[in-house]
Amino acid sequence: MESPVPPPFREVPRKRSGPVILITGVLIAVALMAVYALVNPSEAAWMPKCLFHELTGWQCAGCGAQRLFHALLTGHPADAFLYNPFLFCMLPLILFLLWLELTRKKHQALYAKVYSPAACYSMGAAIIIWTILRNVF
Repeated sequence: MESPVPPPFREVPRKRSGPVILITGVLIAVALMAVYALVNPSEAAWMPKCLFHELTGWQCAGCGAQRLFHALLTGHPADAFLYNPFLFCMLPLILFLLWLELTRKKHQALYAKVYSPAACYSMGAAIIIWTILRNVF
């Protein structure tokens, strides 16, 4: 008895999910910005707390980020700087990295340079150094 022959494989056209993902990401970002603009993380008990700080009493590299974003969104950049100076200074770099991630197919050479092992190790070292310095001084 012969085994049945499967029908010839036909490639199903893929739907373009890029715009859906982008729109979803933008909607989530806008919703988060609205929450951080309207709610002060220092006063809201339901806002997430830093697990590293809760366990060790030390501040991690990101401690103060929620208060920083709240201060920026409510028009207080000086306060934002005081909550986390490292993150405040890194915001242009973070925005650049986000842009580069979204356009990596168009800028493959730049993407490869920015995400080289040396660049990644340097950023990791900067984060570790900032974490140590903010807890020592």
